[in-house]
Amino acid sequence: MRTFRPQTRAMINVLKALGLLLVLLLAYLVYFAQTSQTDYNFILQSETVSAPVEVVFDDMAVPHIYAERESDAMFALGYVHASERLWQMDLLRRAGAGELSALLGPDMVQNDQYLRTLGMREAADRVTILFNQDAPARIQEGMAQYLAGVNRFIAEGRTPLEYQLVGLDPEPFDTHDIYCATGFMAYSFAIHLKTEPILDWMKENLGPDYMADLALGPDGFTRIPDTGSPARARWDSMMTLMPVTSSAELKTTNRGTSEWRDITSLASLAHEMDALRPVPQWLGSNAWVIGGDRTASGKVLFCNDAHMGYAQPSVWYEAHIVTPEVEYYGNHLAGLPFPAIGHTRHHSWGITMFVNDDMDLYRETIEGDRYLHDGAWLDLELQDETIEVAGGDPVNFTIRKTHHGPLIEDDIALWWTYTQYPDNRIHEAFFGFSRAKDMADVERSAALIHAPGINLMYGDDSGNIAWWASAKLPVRPAHVDTKTAIDGTDSTNDPTGWYPFAFNPQSVNPPSGYVYSANNAPDSVKGVYHPGHYYSGNTRGAGIIEAIEAKDDWTLADAQALQLDHHSPVYTRNCAMLVALADASNETFTAEVSEALESLRNWDGSHTGEQTEPTLYYRWMYRTIQGAMEDEFIQAAGAEAAEKFETWHRTIASENSFPRLLQNPASPWWDHAATEETEGIADIAATALTQAHADLRETLGHDPANWRYDRLHTVSHRHAMADVPVLGNWLSVGPFELGAAKDALCKYEFKLKKEVDYSIFSGPSMRIGIDFADVDAAESILPTGQSGNVFSDFYDNQAPLYHAGRFRQMRMNRADIEAHTIARSTITP
Repeated sequence: MRTFRPQTRAMINVLKALGLLLVLLLAYLVYFAQTSQTDYNFILQSETVSAPVEVVFDDMAVPHIYAERESDAMFALGYVHASERLWQMDLLRRAGAGELSALLGPDMVQNDQYLRTLGMREAADRVTILFNQDAPARIQEGMAQYLAGVNRFIAEGRTPLEYQLVGLDPEPFDTHDIYCATGFMAYSFAIHLKTEPILDWMKENLGPDYMADLALGPDGFTRIPDTGSPARARWDSMMTLMPVTSSAELKTTNRGTSEWRDITSLASLAHEMDALRPVPQWLGSNAWVIGGDRTASGKVLFCNDAHMGYAQPSVWYEAHIVTPEVEYYGNHLAGLPFPAIGHTRHHSWGITMFVNDDMDLYRETIEGDRYLHDGAWLDLELQDETIEVAGGDPVNFTIRKTHHGPLIEDDIALWWTYTQYPDNRIHEAFFGFSRAKDMADVERSAALIHAPGINLMYGDDSGNIAWWASAKLPVRPAHVDTKTAIDGTDSTNDPTGWYPFAFNPQSVNPPSGYVYSANNAPDSVKGVYHPGHYYSGNTRGAGIIEAIEAKDDWTLADAQALQLDHHSPVYTRNCAMLVALADASNETFTAEVSEALESLRNWDGSHTGEQTEPTLYYRWMYRTIQGAMEDEFIQAAGAEAAEKFETWHRTIASENSFPRLLQNPASPWWDHAATEETEGIADIAATALTQAHADLRETLGHDPANWRYDRLHTVSHRHAMADVPVLGNWLSVGPFELGAAKDALCKYEFKLKKEVDYSIFSGPSMRIGIDFADVDAAESILPTGQSGNVFSDFYDNQAPLYHAGRFRQMRMNRADIEAHTIARSTITP
């Protein structure tokens, strides 16, 4: 019989113990994963419902909720929404309230102070009271039942993984939370705080000759035509009395007695906070609705892809509601009860960003706790705030406000439509979109929206199509430049009222037979141009127009192919101009650079992953802008020039301005500010090509064949805990190597910057296509999946489809749903 020495026996015992611990750990992990999965087969009893509710989950985990009463369906919606997206819902409400520190700790304190100062939480305080007093009973009941469903899930204690990682429990939701989440949605639309501070600096330091060559207004833009609506005719007598404003964007009368100072730190802060905050923002969108005269089926064809910052989970939660009162298939934002986008069997609605200018910066004259206005010293309003911090002490601070709004810097007040307009009825609007009986109902709901401004797109089975720019638009004095800081001491610079909704840009059943929006500027309305930070529309807007007008037999498959179009006509034209400039220059190129130039000579603006042309074009574009403009920033800003140039270059105005500069060789931007010689556009473009080529050699290697676009153009759908070692990669989805353009109908956006990095940060948050000839065949796709639970099979199952440009069905037919059912749940009284 074999014997072991005591030391060996002890070692064997230790190994056995470790083996047992490993087995127990693996068993626990398996048990934890199984018990943490979303329960798609729940049986629930609740006094909140009046009759049995059935929830059928299809093969994409979309819940189809069948109830006898609408209020019971809303309870079920809240419950299943929370079961899949509770963490996401919590982040969104806390972002709007400036309360992320209470969940995520001290790193979020500055972010919370920033967001709290903007006023979203205070607005939610006021609006919650008004909603409870004045909102229609049916809407109040629907919202209350949704919240009851959310809170029932929380009360059951099946805490999502993220809460266990931070060591906290979720808190119940209320109406105030819904309006806090809405506030953050409004903020996320606003690119003003990232744009206007740098424009203010440039206007002051560079002067009118330089500013005149920038694309700050709609001149040269593809504009959305305003053809009006039947409702507008009723306002014509009033319209003639409205003040007429110019479309010119650069004015010089903002200054008064207030003293100018540099406020570009506001833009830097906005960028810094957006990068820190684990909540995605709205950043674009496409939509078009084609009338039956242009479709093969003879019925309306509807398409929408709302662009947002990529994150995990996906932004939208899909749900199908069926009751005797209403049936709809909706796309729901986290924690919001009524769908912002969706369709019924009879109509569809979708949204893009209006991008109207709903924020103004006022430069105040401050003395202690007083500010100067119309020659009188007025008291600042002081508001004490406390930020609760997980793992730290509370942080106290004071918000100081003038009548314009909160001071977001020592002497800069923010006037914002979202907080200035007395009503916030956006959830009544969302409710109305999904319950509308006809187009007139939808139009009435569209008129309720104050901020954020949206382009509401509409189509129905009766052949109607429509677009409304939905927002409360302020009447501003004609002399005020809304793109830079305004003198706050003079009341003649303040907004004087609000235009009626019939005065908003809109088009109902236009002669063209289609409506569209690509975040480009709407045309003026009776001489009034509404300012905004619009995309030029010369790529996406022009691409939609050219495609739709080229044929009259559109099918759903055709429309989906258009959604996936990766060609950019603007980049094609830009590249051709750059190539011509390089040919006209005095530069002697190396053989390698000459070969690279030849590769771009006939580029058609396509963006597939294996191509090298987009890789070179974007770097050449960046280096050309840098060569044209950075020297003026160096001359004016010295040591701060690099930061200011990058702040400018990150704005949409920079990209909008590039084609204009290429077409204007006489622009002062092409002459280096620090030299006595007069430089030319051709030499700057040629030098930029050589620099771009060197940049790519250093980053991707010497062989241009390896400069594939998709080596740089990648996306990861980052979870809020993406930076946590090991877990972060597991919770995030990706990376994926992709084609598609920075600005095309298939828009995967990235920022041109000093580093050679085309990492994608935003794109379509879904793609929807509906032909009213067969609503049951409507299709959609999400970037990752329906579930926010990492243990669910539906956490990332749509990602391969989405990134391959594929779609899946949005089911409404009961037999079809039953044929694709993966689980069934019930809620009984």
